[in-house]
Amino acid sequence: MYYYYDVLLNFGEDENLYEFYEWEEKDQVDFVKKIPIFRVSTECLKDNLKYKTKFPESLLIQIKDKTILKSSSKTCEYTFLISDTKNALALEINENGQVISRSKLLPSDELNLSEVMFTMKESTLEYEKIKKYAKNNGIRQVREMKKLIQCEIDTLYQEKNSSKLKYLYYEWLNKNGGDLEKIYKEMTNCLQKDYDDNLKRVYDFIKLSYNNIR
Repeated sequence: MYYYYDVLLNFGEDENLYEFYEWEEKDQVDFVKKIPIFRVSTECLKDNLKYKTKFPESLLIQIKDKTILKSSSKTCEYTFLISDTKNALALEINENGQVISRSKLLPSDELNLSEVMFTMKESTLEYEKIKKYAKNNGIRQVREMKKLIQCEIDTLYQEKNSSKLKYLYYEWLNKNGGDLEKIYKEMTNCLQKDYDDNLKRVYDFIKLSYNNIR
């Protein structure tokens, strides 16, 4: 068994996978003292980026409690790193072998790990592709902006708050609206487009309105 030492990992909740530049202070970033590593094929790495996977019991036995956290010296039951010598991915799996969370690495760690991998023999890891991960469009902050805006216009539409919805529509698109359903659909469609300054302005406006609630 090969190991990598002293690495920061940020396992996203649910099926989220964050690039290093999307990491935030509120994230629970783990400083891992020691973790098992496997050199794998590029196909294996890409499959685990695209698909939720399941690994056999033999791997669970091999890696069980081998990952140690630096801060507490506690072990993570089923966690390991894979790399094709170019890119790397940390995987956490449950007792059934299913991947429950993933983490990218910092560029420095990924580079160092790649150098280590060149001395290792490629492993053939067995796994089953369960389902394809939903595609995340845009960076994390933009997705969160769009999520908040969608939540706000959904609430206003369901409550039939026409005055506030029309005001938000005007602030966003700089035009007056008439039919409530038409306004709602147009704003929802706008959220499918690329980021622009208007999106940030509307997001800030909604956040400000929340802060003003007493």
